[in-house]
Formats: sequence, structure tokens, C-alpha cells
Amino acid sequence: RGSQGRRYLAFLGHMHAVMQSSSRPDFEFSSMANFDRYNENVGDTEEDLTDVLPPTPVNPLVGSSTIAVAALFTAADGSPGQHLARLAAQDAMDLSFFSNEVLAIWSMREGRAFTPPHPDVDALAGNLGQHLLEESRTPAVWLISQLTEHMGLPSRAFAQAVTMFDIYCQKMDGALGAESLPGLCVAICSLIHKLEMPNEPVDGRVLLSAASWLSKWLESTGQAAVPLTLKGLRCYEECVLEAFQWQINIPSIESWMLAFCGRMDAASGGIFRSSLKWVMYQGAMLARVLVQKVPVSELRPHRFARGLFSHGLVAAELLPLHALRPEGQIGIDEWEQLYLQTGWGEELPKCAVPEECADTTCNLLEMVMNSRLSVLRQDALLLANFAREAFTQP
Repeated sequence: RGSQGRRYLAFLGHMHAVMQSSSRPDFEFSSMANFDRYNENVGDTEEDLTDVLPPTPVNPLVGSSTIAVAALFTAADGSPGQHLARLAAQDAMDLSFFSNEVLAIWSMREGRAFTPPHPDVDALAGNLGQHLLEESRTPAVWLISQLTEHMGLPSRAFAQAVTMFDIYCQKMDGALGAESLPGLCVAICSLIHKLEMPNEPVDGRVLLSAASWLSKWLESTGQAAVPLTLKGLRCYEECVLEAFQWQINIPSIESWMLAFCGRMDAASGGIFRSSLKWVMYQGAMLARVLVQKVPVSELRPHRFARGLFSHGLVAAELLPLHALRPEGQIGIDEWEQLYLQTGWGEELPKCAVPEECADTTCNLLEMVMNSRLSVLRQDALLLANFAREAFTQP
């Protein structure tokens, strides 16, 4: 009502115009879509993504959550109206696939994956020092990228395989031999193939050929290399499964990004959907580049995704850049220059959300990622530093 209501309606009209004039990729996104359906259909190209999440029956709460967003932007801080609006937005997120309980389960599964293995679990023989691991990781990740593509696995399989590779290396903590890298890489790809395509046999010849390539690279650098056999491959698979306690379906960066986009879409009643489509697509592509340079063990997937999603909202002009700056840790000019090195854009974006609504947008962001703004700022800073390091590496 009154000037606040008119200002909000004008804001929605401006956002609609921005979305309509945007050149961002137009692929279907629905916060109510089943995550398993996404996993089954996600493709490798922008064109494949047009049918990733087909439309689902309209959620009766979507209309009320749109009203809730209006109340969030117009009601006074701490007022009963804003409290009710927050409850409605939370209800919308709980009715989506990505409720707070789902995020808690994912966090538990991720934390369990990073825990050291049981003492009875046999490590792959040898001793791979940190310096050697840094040198060997690049060709190992390249091999995983080529192998997952050659095997016809969905695009998310690459990030999942790299996540498992980094976690396993961390679990072994120096007990992993360089000669084990070829077998480890192909074993992880083989396990993911069995998980994603259980009815299609794995071509052992392809796996052995890929392992042979990495073995030759190791030999060229003066490292030991042991020829891999199919029997040896099974041993590597068993070692990986035991280290992960047979729980290899670990939430990846892309999984967390989809969850945050879905929750934001549900909480906002779909008014930001066009921008969230773009954030999801660009974020997935950017994550694929960054994980080739930055081990997931240095920044866990959920924190990686939180920083990536936050910067994505800035790039989509839904969040002012200064809202993410950790005050007292980095200056304004340095923060702006650091953002330009995250890969989200070459120019500083101008937020389309009215300045007086910035605090409310931050509150919505806290609800979506179920975390305090101070923590989100730390993740945004860590992600930006890792991105700068990755993009400045030769």
C-alpha cells in the first residue's frame, strides 16, 4: 500500500524488463522439479539444458510467496508483516525439493566424506607428497575430464569425479603412491559410470587405455608407473568404495548451486527465475573451470557453491557487490578488483534492486543458504581468492 507498494511494483516492472531484454540462455528451471530428474537429464551443452527441468504442476504457494517477497521489501524491519513474510518464504522453500532438512542431510553426507578412513582401510601403496600431488593433479584431472566425456557420462560427472579424487587424496594423507594415480582416476570414473548408467557395461579397454596414457606421463617425469590390469582395476574400485564407506553419491558444487537456485526461486515466487537460470548455467560452467585448478579439499563443495552463488547474484544484478564485502578484511577498491577476477564479468555490475531493498535481499540470501551473512561473506572472499589464483596460473 502507499508509496512503498508502488515502489515495489515499479521494482517488479523494472526486473521484468531486465529479464525480457536479457541475452542470457533460456533453459527451463523449476524449483519444484525433482532433483533426480535433473540428474538424469542434465546435458553437456546449452542446448541440452533447455529440457533439463520440464514444467511441473503449479505450486499453490507460489502466489503467496510472491506476496511474501512484496512484504519483505515493503514491511518495516521487525514488523509482524515482515515476520509473516519470512514464514511464507520459508514454507515455499520447504515445499520445494530443497528444504532445510535436505540441506542438512547433504551437509552430513559431505562431512562424512571428508572424514579420515577407518584404520582398517588399506591405502594404496606408496607415498605421494604434497608437491608431487600438485604436479600430478593437472594431468590426472585432465584425464578424468576426457574419460567422463568419452564414456558419455552427464556433465556433472566430471565435478563429482574430481571431488572424489581430491577427497580420496586428502583421506590418504600422504599414503598414496604416484604409481597409483592412473588406477585411481579410472576406478573413480568406472564407479560413477556404474552409478549413473547401471544397465550399460563399462568398456574395460577404454579404462586401461586411459590409465596407460597417465602411466606414460608419469614415466616421462621420472615417476614410477605400474601397468594396470582389469583385476587391478577392481582392487582400486574396492579401495575407493571402502574409503568412502560405499557412499560415493556426494553432493557436488553443481548440486549445491541447483539447491540454492531452487530455494531462491521458491522463496521469491519465481520473479527472479530468468536471472536464476543464468546464474545456474554460468555457475556450473565456471565451477568446471575452477575445479581443474583448485582442489575441492581446499574449499568444500557447499562453501564453494555458496561463494559462487553469491557472486552470481551480484553478476545477475540482484545483489550489490558491497553487501558481500567482509568489512575490516578488505578495502572497497581491492574488493571490486578482486570481483573482476572471479570470472563472472569484466565490468562491475550495477544492482537492479533498489538500494533501500539491499538489506532485505541479504536477509533473503541468508534464508536461501540457511547461513549467516557474515559466513557467506567469508565464503565469497575465499571463492574470489581461489578464482584469482586459478585464473592467474599459467
